[in-house]
Parts: sequence; structure tokens; C-alpha cells
Amino acid sequence: MYLADYHMHSKYSFDGSEELDTICQTAIRRGLSEIAITDHMDIYTGLPYDEQMNFEVPGGEQYHMDVSGLYGGLVQMKEKYAGQLKVRIGAELGQPQVNPEAAALFIRDYGDVLDFVIGSIHNMEKDLDVYYYDFTKIDVAKMYDHYVDWLLKLSEMGDFDVMGHLTYPLRYMFERNQLRLDLRPYEEKFRQLFKNLTEKGRGIELNVSGYYKAMQDAMPPMSILKLYRECGGEIITIGSDAHKAEYIGFYQKEAHEMLETVGFRYLTVFEHRKPEFIKL
Repeated sequence: MYLADYHMHSKYSFDGSEELDTICQTAIRRGLSEIAITDHMDIYTGLPYDEQMNFEVPGGEQYHMDVSGLYGGLVQMKEKYAGQLKVRIGAELGQPQVNPEAAALFIRDYGDVLDFVIGSIHNMEKDLDVYYYDFTKIDVAKMYDHYVDWLLKLSEMGDFDVMGHLTYPLRYMFERNQLRLDLRPYEEKFRQLFKNLTEKGRGIELNVSGYYKAMQDAMPPMSILKLYRECGGEIITIGSDAHKAEYIGFYQKEAHEMLETVGFRYLTVFEHRKPEFIKL
């Protein structure tokens, strides 16, 4: 079984803490063949490009993303662990459609070193992360419908390789309020989403972080994963979304089983943003 964890965060993310070396050593100990470190590059609505990497996180703390330090360090990790672990240079590009110019400049500046880009939606109106929503005060079905609309817009506009955690809000709905959402009403929107992605040669990730959190499910769950495959989806990565070393490589076996169950024959990995297909 080829083990490749394609979504994790280091100390260079505003919500991460691990050294790059610790991540690589942990991946090797756990038998991984390949990893992509995909620290957050969230895009904000009103900020010019040169301010996108300097912003205030909730709580008032100023955050600076040292992209040059991150990517310089990852080049060193590639060399240091060559022959033991394939280290891919990634980014999780958050809601690039809110400021396409800034997103395009980021890709321009770092495209030569990037192997892999996840396109995700974390923040919606007023650049507020869904994490901070009070789900007891909103219609969660309407909110998620709106979230899927944002995914659709991302699929039309963003420059990325796979779309991340399609059911991101569901993780927090359950953690906070034990709410589960019936996804059947969104099937037609998901079909359009998957049509957009496949036509552009893009894919999705199977994000397993929900399995080590309260919701005890993947993002997306099996029903949406199956729909993606039925819509012709072939490009798919597996990601732990680990923000701590203890979660690196988690649930790889279960993820492989999910993919095989719904008809996938290959896992996708990337180099220089070109997909490569590894037999499951």
C-alpha cells in the first residue's frame, strides 16, 4: 500500500506548530512514502497582495506567513530525506476567488517551486472562518447550501489542483452542537461542481481529519465520494489535515478502503503540479 499524506500544516501556518524536520521524521516512522506540506495561504477580500501574508487572526494577534522561509526549508527537506521520503511543496489556497489578483500573484511568485495546491473555502462573508459560526443561531441547511455555492465559484475561478474538505462546516456543526446534515438536497449542485472540476482536470481530496475528531466521518463522506466517482472523478488525494505531528498519516488504510469501495483504482500524487497515478 502506497501511503501518501497530502494535507498537513507546519509551524509556518498560523494554526500550526510543528518543525518541518519533525513532520518528515514522523512521516518516515509511520511508513509514509510521500507527503505534501500545505500551509495556509488564505486570501482576504480587501487586502493588496503585499499585505496578504500579514494579517490579524481572531483574538487580535498579528500573523506573518514567512513563505520564503517555508519554501526554502522544504527544499532543504527534499534534499535531506531523498531516498527515504518524497517531500512535496504545497499550499492550501483559501477562497482565492475573493481576490483573484492577489491569488494569481501568489501563484506567479511561487509557481516554480510548488508541487501541489489545494483550493479550499474556510472564510465566507466578511472573511469570517466558518469555524467561528454559531450554528444555534442560523439555518444550517441554508448555510451549507451557501457554502456549496462558494465551492462552485471556486471551481470556476481558482488555480488549484484539488479542492479541499468539501464538507468543512459539517465538522464544526457536529463538534459544537451534534448536528448532522442530510446531503441529498445538494446532489445536483455537487454534480455541477464535479463537472466543473473534471472538465478543468482537477480533483478533490479525501480529508480524513473528521475521523480523529468528534464527527467520526471523512470530508466528504462516502455518499459524496461515490457521487464524485460516478461523475467521472479520477483525481483524488488523501490528507490527514494534521496540525500536530501525532495525526500525520492517520487513517490511510481506511481511506484506501473507501476509495476502493466506490470504484477508484488509483491514488493521485503531484510533482510540479502534474498528477501522477499510483495503483491502490
